[in-house]
Amino acid sequence: MHIKELMGRGATYTVDDKVVVVTGALTAVGQQLVRRLVELGARVALVDSAADGSGERLSNEINGATQHESSIYIRTDLRRLEDIRLMVEVTVLTFGRMDVLVNNAEHYAAELAGSEDAQQICDSIDINLRAPVAATWVFARYLSQSGNEGVAVNVAAMAGLVPGRGREVYGAANAGLIHFTEASRALAPQLRVCALAPYYVDTPVGMSGQQRMLPGQRLGSLLTLSSDQVVASVVRCIEDTTLAGRTIVLAGDSTYSYSWSYLLSHIHMVLIMIWSMLVLVIQRLFGRRVAQWLRRLNTRVAEEIEARPSGMTHSVVVDNGEQKPACSDHKARSGAADGSKKEV
Repeated sequence: MHIKELMGRGATYTVDDKVVVVTGALTAVGQQLVRRLVELGARVALVDSAADGSGERLSNEINGATQHESSIYIRTDLRRLEDIRLMVEVTVLTFGRMDVLVNNAEHYAAELAGSEDAQQICDSIDINLRAPVAATWVFARYLSQSGNEGVAVNVAAMAGLVPGRGREVYGAANAGLIHFTEASRALAPQLRVCALAPYYVDTPVGMSGQQRMLPGQRLGSLLTLSSDQVVASVVRCIEDTTLAGRTIVLAGDSTYSYSWSYLLSHIHMVLIMIWSMLVLVIQRLFGRRVAQWLRRLNTRVAEEIEARPSGMTHSVVVDNGEQKPACSDHKARSGAADGSKKEV
């Protein structure tokens, strides 16, 4: 499906006059997304960890252009649950409510799992998985208490769908976020959770990741996305009420829903459960009879072995359902006497 086609489907929820929280607001995609949301009539809380004044400057620039308080900057350490709670509280106190959460922050380190230090691993899991899960949880509690409805968009990565060398921890965290999105389908309609899984984006972080790819993997560079494509897709995820629990995969100039993969996994799980129940029923109904049959078979085989001439050198004894090789004492003695060796 072409991205422009996606933009024309199922939009019954508009960004206009909504209060949106965007984490990772000072990243390349984050800044572009914030500006676009304000253009569409939203009021935005810019959330990032920068303490150099860049967040305040961006917010002041946006407010100056709109001539009213369209944005605020909230410095937040997303690794701390208390900071995430304050992020929601400050947003509600400033704008009166909170309608949309965009989990856009990420921590990307293209290192082999054995090369990353402990802090890199913890930061990758904290920022890419724990933070969006915790933020969605806090947001869901706010909606439950206020009685409002909202939307949460998780900006994951295609690395969460396709394992790759040098992206072990990053990919695992994104896979967890995609799974969390699918599992959160039941929260709708009060909280509609959906996700994006873009390929590499033409940002400094995205291009640095592409440069670390192996030569045989670089054909995928033809599928590099622009920031505009990601921003448009985030807006679409906010507006399209049919995307609850779904992950939208972005690559090149195309996009498609990934939910069919989880449908296959559900079918697989159901088949496993049916097979397990079938085996359990067979064991319960026929287990004693099968055991008795094996004992009788074992006795019969043993009697046949005793009745065979002494020259028979090899036989099979069934012992509680297991086949075991058995050599007669006669052959063992004769082999030891003449020193000959023979492979059976």
